[in-house]
Amino acid sequence: MNKKADAIIIGAGVIGSSVAFELAKRGYKTLNIDKLPTSG
Repeated sequence: MNKKADAIIIGAGVIGSSVAFELAKRGYKTLNIDKLPTSG
C-alpha cells in the first residue's frame, strides 16, 4: 500500500498532534509517527 503525506510529524503527543491538526485544517495530508501505540 502506497500513501503520500505532505508532512511527516515525529511524535504524537500534545505538540505533534496540534501540529498535525493545524496542518490538516489547511489541507495538508499528515502522518504522525510515535513510539507509543496511542496519541495525546
